[in-house]
Amino acid sequence: MALLTPDHVIVDSHAPTKKAMIAELAQSIRSIDPDQVLEVVMARERLGSTGIGHGVAIPHGRIHDLLHPIVAVARHRKGVDFEAIDGEPVHIVVLLLVPDDDNRQHLELLAHLARLLQQPSFREQIMRATDAESLAALFPEMIPAS
Repeated sequence: MALLTPDHVIVDSHAPTKKAMIAELAQSIRSIDPDQVLEVVMARERLGSTGIGHGVAIPHGRIHDLLHPIVAVARHRKGVDFEAIDGEPVHIVVLLLVPDDDNRQHLELLAHLARLLQQPSFREQIMRATDAESLAALFPEMIPAS
């Protein structure tokens, strides 16, 4: 199963704030109540920003009754204040939602995404992608549950 599908990609977000960007991503996931996604992810953000530096944020949360992890991505050309650890605007937001009962897979996927997004060449490919399909194709297949 693909980690990211084109229908969960926002190629050119113009969201003015972190919360607006997370809400925009939540709206792209039609299989889950966007208000629930926003509530869960913003509760996590209150514990500390998920802006990991280099213009990247990986907001995440656990969703009750979710059957498998879901990833959504937004690209913001101008950048939005995400209270990132380096103080820089965030241009790439990767939202990760996981089932609330799978701690191991949550941590594995989060670490996997963080490693990918730390690579300058990967971030450049995301910023150069011309459409949702080509951006989604950059992300690898799902890490198999073992």
